[in-house]
Amino acid sequence: MKLKYRLRPYVQGIPKLFLYKFLCSMLLGLCSYGISTLSDILLSSANRVSVSSGDFGFVFMTWQGYLLIVCAVITVLLYIAADVNALILFCDKLLNGEDPSMLRCLRDGVVKLKKYANPRGLFVILFLTLLTPLLGLSFSISLTESLYIPRFISSVIEGSPLYFSGLMIVYILIYLLGFAYRFIIHGAVIDGQNMKEAGVSSRKIIRRNLKSFILEMLRFWLSLIAVFIVIAAVAFALFFVVNTFLADNELSLFLNAFLSLFFTISLGVFQMLSGPFYIMKLTVLYRTYQSEGEWQCKKRATKRRYTVVLAVCAMLAGCAFLSFVSAHFFDEIFPPSSDKEIVAHRAGGNEAPENTVSGISAAYSLGAAGSEIDIQRTADGKYIINHDDTFFRVAGVDKKPSEMTLEEIKRLSIQGEPVATFEEALEASRNKVKLFTELKGETADKQMADDAVRIIRERGMEKQTVLISLKYDILEYVEQEYPEIETGYLAFFSFGKIQNMPFDYLALEEEIATDEAIEAIHNNGKMVMIWTANEDDDIKESLLSDADMIITDEVRLSKTIEAELKKRTPLQRILDSTGLSLNLF
Repeated sequence: MKLKYRLRPYVQGIPKLFLYKFLCSMLLGLCSYGISTLSDILLSSANRVSVSSGDFGFVFMTWQGYLLIVCAVITVLLYIAADVNALILFCDKLLNGEDPSMLRCLRDGVVKLKKYANPRGLFVILFLTLLTPLLGLSFSISLTESLYIPRFISSVIEGSPLYFSGLMIVYILIYLLGFAYRFIIHGAVIDGQNMKEAGVSSRKIIRRNLKSFILEMLRFWLSLIAVFIVIAAVAFALFFVVNTFLADNELSLFLNAFLSLFFTISLGVFQMLSGPFYIMKLTVLYRTYQSEGEWQCKKRATKRRYTVVLAVCAMLAGCAFLSFVSAHFFDEIFPPSSDKEIVAHRAGGNEAPENTVSGISAAYSLGAAGSEIDIQRTADGKYIINHDDTFFRVAGVDKKPSEMTLEEIKRLSIQGEPVATFEEALEASRNKVKLFTELKGETADKQMADDAVRIIRERGMEKQTVLISLKYDILEYVEQEYPEIETGYLAFFSFGKIQNMPFDYLALEEEIATDEAIEAIHNNGKMVMIWTANEDDDIKESLLSDADMIITDEVRLSKTIEAELKKRTPLQRILDSTGLSLNLF
């Protein structure tokens, strides 16, 4: 293919692909809203407000749960039909010089779902919806593209050579599998092959054209990176000019806000089109390889170019209006700082041996508002602080707390310090930091909840301690039996109205701590915690959110970033509010 054929389909396809993604997103959003409303009704009939990481067992034990599974399956299939099947058909028609109908492609995409009604097809669905996003591979449906391995799990994997090696092996195997079957859906959707035939065809195509395929995909990804670099370079240059030659006045605020909005929208459009461009690239290669080089992209007569001009003008006008408003109400829209309480993970985070008395003292000395600890029950009914199931990682002893007495545990050493009891942790935190106490491990039960409350009461520290857990039922028990004790629920996934959960704090894993979720929780009078933010960008993003506090291992770094945020220039405040400082520079 000549260079013009490499560029032509993407340039010609931009208006159509953008319109397809925009309208398709709205249509899928409406369908998802309907299914979500039905799911809320089912949850309500089961006396539930949500399905979350610590409360999903009922899904497999009630008729409402089974219907929720059906709703989830229908939702996934709708997204497969629109984001994969219909988009492939849409791109194929564009490449063949046609003017495709979105609704017709969607209808055909739904019809093509029957191709997945077999074991191979089900695995393809699993691959697209779960494996690809979890492992950060190239393509997934928009419904699950933000899926991730929770940080508290990934940190364990990264900290263990055995687990990390196993994950890398799985990653390589899945990547190779996806590489060999890269054209399986194209074969099924475009040529009507069954999944077995399409799989065999895909392997043959890749084997015959391995070198060409690798080079073409490399060119494609490098082109996308180049476009991103150009956007970043132009943005940097314009911001530099404005802030070098203009004083800090209303005009500079207007221009900075305008440029930020313009490049935010541009970046959003670029990200929106990257998926369709990837599908188009695969479709070009599939058609070319299937025809052994005889197929060529057909030039499509472009129509209604004025619609693109009108869309750009409307975007510029919208940016100008919002920028004018922003310049007049600058401090209200771009607040100078957003104070958050910082809670040290595992007592003192990385500032001291984990889950120790010295960790609590270190957190306090650095200005942390709280410390998070993990308690487990010993063989003789006492409570000590330890995160893992055993003491192997921190003390070199491969035994569980429940297999040892307190006397035996006290002989262990964590980097020269003894294992602390719950009582010792409470005394270390008294009048210093709030103690977020996680009911942890296999001994986390109602007895632990009863004993923890008794120990807290004996020391008169009800107002200085919060009981938290990943286990919904235990916290629900605490709320019912001990309403004066504050509780906090740890969630790393949630569906439904999490804001209606009966707890004082809702701790959201950083990826699900969206602005919408935080606002809904606040509107219900509850506090929001983000866990566990450790990287610079993650800490900054969490501190800039509307959450009330963050849990982190990096207390010192968090305090440093917090201080830096209070010194931001007007431009930095604009960039941070629009997300450009994290996404572009």
